[in-house]
Amino acid sequence: MNKLIIYICFYWPLINSCLNIQNFIAKFISQNIAQLIAYSNVLLIILGIFLIKRNAGVLSRMNRLWLIFYIIYYCFGLLAAGVSGFKSPILATLIPVIYFIGFNFLLSDRTQCRMFFKVLTISFVLSALLTLILFRLNFTFNVGGIYEYDLDRASGVYGDANNAALASIIAYVLFDKFYNPSKLLFKGFKAMMLLLIFYSLFVTFSTTGLFVFTIVFFLTNYKFFTGLRLALFGVSIVLLYVGIFSLKSQTKDLDLTKTQIAKVDNIINVLTFNLQDVDNSGRDSLFEHILYYLYKNPILGNGVDFSAAKRGHNTYIGVWVDAGILAFVFFLGILFYYYLKSFSLDKPIRFFSLSILIVLSIFMISLQTVLNQPYLIVLFPFIGYIIDYNDSGQNDFNFF
Repeated sequence: MNKLIIYICFYWPLINSCLNIQNFIAKFISQNIAQLIAYSNVLLIILGIFLIKRNAGVLSRMNRLWLIFYIIYYCFGLLAAGVSGFKSPILATLIPVIYFIGFNFLLSDRTQCRMFFKVLTISFVLSALLTLILFRLNFTFNVGGIYEYDLDRASGVYGDANNAALASIIAYVLFDKFYNPSKLLFKGFKAMMLLLIFYSLFVTFSTTGLFVFTIVFFLTNYKFFTGLRLALFGVSIVLLYVGIFSLKSQTKDLDLTKTQIAKVDNIINVLTFNLQDVDNSGRDSLFEHILYYLYKNPILGNGVDFSAAKRGHNTYIGVWVDAGILAFVFFLGILFYYYLKSFSLDKPIRFFSLSILIVLSIFMISLQTVLNQPYLIVLFPFIGYIIDYNDSGQNDFNFF
């Protein structure tokens, strides 16, 4: 495959999406230019597919399930839109689908899996660092510039705290796997980078994010939790909860805004399983609102992208509301199968794959962006090829 074609047609659109460059352009240059870049990136992906198609390897069997899902989703979603009269923004919804298909072709070449992993890791790490920089500058895309008051939460390049938190956790998982130095000095550098990435997550004050990170941290450090270390881990858990209860009684004395104090208390409620006092930022009312449309058309759905238009903030229910029960069940089946196959991988790659899947799966409960953002949807074909390479006996995974 021609390297220049690959970089221009695939990796530039991926970097653009991950760093949300078009958002910068829309705010500071022109909304029209930003839209032109967005659609030109899609055209580059389509062009790339045609240019590399002849040289593509064996396409992933795992990823075929997603293609079937998209067929079901659009067949029922378009039919439902015709019945309900909802005007679906078809072209916009096809963007992540085109990215998925494009990278499904690209990653059939194993050498591109290596390059993809590098580009993706660097892009997500830059996104996490930009979250810190923008927060330090008191810059937010919600107002398109420097906010006149101190920001309560970092929202990163995406203009949303939870999306920034999701990206930071993905950055942590990718970088932890990507960079494995042997010298002590470089190990210190890795630890510093991981701490910076974690801090970029912390300043989002995302309850979901910090809860998910706790799970991911244990998975990515599975080697540590054996023998005496496991006993020390038990002691550290006790000390953690002692610290939590101590912090809970002192949050009002900390140099935090009221919003930040509320978020800290919310995180503590989650970690102490005090679920009745967890504040879900009004998502319960959004959930109840979208359930009305689910009960109205549970079989056929209401139309492609209907849930996004109604701000459902739940990917699972969103698929059901958009395209009906069959698309919803098939979607759950895909996720279950990905989890099932991930457990068959060797330990190092098993926990990497599970970490990515867990992050995406949990955030889909509170976000509707996982399936409609190109920089996130491409993670699924990547995991699909990891599983396929394992099934084919090519389980050395040297592209890591």
